Amino acid sequence: MVSEKVPPFAVSVGGTLLPKPISGHPALELCNTLAGWNEPPEHRREWLTTPEVLATWVELTGLGPCPPVGHAVLDELRELRELAYRVLQYRDHTAFPRLAELAEEANAQTRLTPTSGFRLPPGDDPRRPVLAAALTVADLLARPERDAVRACPGEGCGWLFVDVRGRRTWCSMAACGNRVKVRAHAARRRADRRP
Repeated sequence: MVSEKVPPFAVSVGGTLLPKPISGHPALELCNTLAGWNEPPEHRREWLTTPEVLATWVELTGLGPCPPVGHAVLDELRELRELAYRVLQYRDHTAFPRLAELAEEANAQTRLTPTSGFRLPPGDDPRRPVLAAALTVADLLARPERDAVRACPGEGCGWLFVDVRGRRTWCSMAACGNRVKVRAHAARRRADRRP
């Protein structure tokens, strides 16, 4: 059996490739399940391709246990992701009301635990991943780090990350940063060869 090489921007979980957690906050990890935000839809990379992949991602991200989910939950999580990206990256006020609606619905279901603060109760509600993710988006919006959210300018990327020091450019130097450096080096070499 030949093992497939895992790209620097991904992790393999049980044979499923998922985006590597790089952002500094679970809400941004949700946004980063799509690559190529500024590209035409046909050039984007969708990581949450099936309900099974969604369940694997939920557990990787630490959003709690994932009950069996169907395509309706996958679609709703993708909607939440779109809303979160628009609000966090573009400060899109037209996306905020629906985002707030989902977060308020999730918050209404939380219960105080003795050691973890307010959490969604355990259970088999198939919408649990959507509600848990909505709580993470609300958490980020309530923190000062919301103003330090940046988008990677790498070609076909657009992943979000927290940049509190103001020095970070890329989602990952091993992925987008390295690609840009390699292209710049190749361009300099070509220019040096010209008469």
